[in-house]
Amino acid sequence: MISKRTSYILSKLYPVRVIPKEDLSLDKLGIKIFKGVETEIPKWIADILQEEGKVEVEEISPKKVSEYLYKEKMSVTLTKLPPYTYSLIRELLKSSDDSLVKRDAIDLVNRRIGKILMYLKASIRLDSSRGAPKNLLPEELVLYNTLRKYIGRWVEAFLELKEGE
Repeated sequence: MISKRTSYILSKLYPVRVIPKEDLSLDKLGIKIFKGVETEIPKWIADILQEEGKVEVEEISPKKVSEYLYKEKMSVTLTKLPPYTYSLIRELLKSSDDSLVKRDAIDLVNRRIGKILMYLKASIRLDSSRGAPKNLLPEELVLYNTLRKYIGRWVEAFLELKEGE
C-alpha cells in the first residue's frame, strides 16, 4: 500500500492555486508568476512563498467540501475534483474542530471509495481490460491499482486462472 510518508511527499508535489502578491520569477525552477494572477504551482513551492508572504494559497472551505459532497451524492460516477483535493481536505481537518466538517469530508471520501469499489466490481472480470475510471484523484488511482492487483492475484490463486483466460 502507500505509507504516510509517501502520502505526505506526494501531497507536496501536487499543484495548488495561489494568488501572488507581487511578480515572481523563479528562474531556477522555470516559473514566472504575476501579481494578482491566479496560477497553480507545486505545494512545496507555494508553502515557501506563503511563509515569505509573497502569495496567498487557496484553502478549502467547509462550504466547498459540502458542495463537493453534494455533487458526489448526485452523480452515479466519480465527479471531477481538483487533483489536490485530499491535500486541501487534510489541511481543513487539521485547522477545524467542527464535527460537521469532519462528517462531510469523511462522507465525501467514503462515497468516492464506494464508487471505486463498484467500478472494480464491474471491471474485475477475467475477460475485462477496462482501464481506471475517469476523474480519479491521484491518491484514488493508487488505491484503485492496488485493489485491482490484489483482487487479480486472488482470482489467479483461488481459481487457478490467469486474467484473460
